[in-house]
Amino acid sequence: MKKTLETEDEKIQKICNLLKIETIEPAQKEAEKIIAAANQRAEQIILDAERQKEKLIEEAKRTIEQKHNVFQSSLEQAAKQSLESLRQSIEGQLFNTEMNRLVTNHTSNPNVIAELIQALIKAIEKDGLAVDLSVFIPNSVSTKEVNQLLGTTILSKLQDNSVALGDFSGGVKVKLNDKQLTLVITDSEIATLLSKYVRKDFRKLLFAKSQHD
Repeated sequence: MKKTLETEDEKIQKICNLLKIETIEPAQKEAEKIIAAANQRAEQIILDAERQKEKLIEEAKRTIEQKHNVFQSSLEQAAKQSLESLRQSIEGQLFNTEMNRLVTNHTSNPNVIAELIQALIKAIEKDGLAVDLSVFIPNSVSTKEVNQLLGTTILSKLQDNSVALGDFSGGVKVKLNDKQLTLVITDSEIATLLSKYVRKDFRKLLFAKSQHD
């Protein structure tokens, strides 16, 4: 019996991992757009900072000519540190904010939610893991609308023949009541996974200049 339960747990984990990866793929193109837009905005901010740096250097040359070399070196270093801080700020505020917004908007769409639920239930039934299911959707989404998209066949498999509201903003949670396990594919889970795919490229674009300063 223990061996059977362990095998079912492995099946559940396999399904969860597979669906998380499949959820990432539809958002890849949008994520690339975010990177391109963020890079364009970041380049403009950095360009303005570079201009300000040059202005400060020129003023320093005129007013402190005698200590020019030492002062310029210090000012250059300070400017580089300021630019590095700016880039860090852009990554934290621009990238994270835009990524979370994208994922939440995408995974709070009733059609996307219905497709996720159908895919999860299909995978669960394929491996014969459970028949007693509870499905939770974002608290901002209409249960009535999602129920209509799912149809009576899917709803008949759910507890109370309906989805219920959860305490998250996007995605779904499917609880296997007879196994006391829950498959979690929420916006926060997806954003974390997606950021691992695109953050490296974003940082490469944003921080490339600092490698040549």
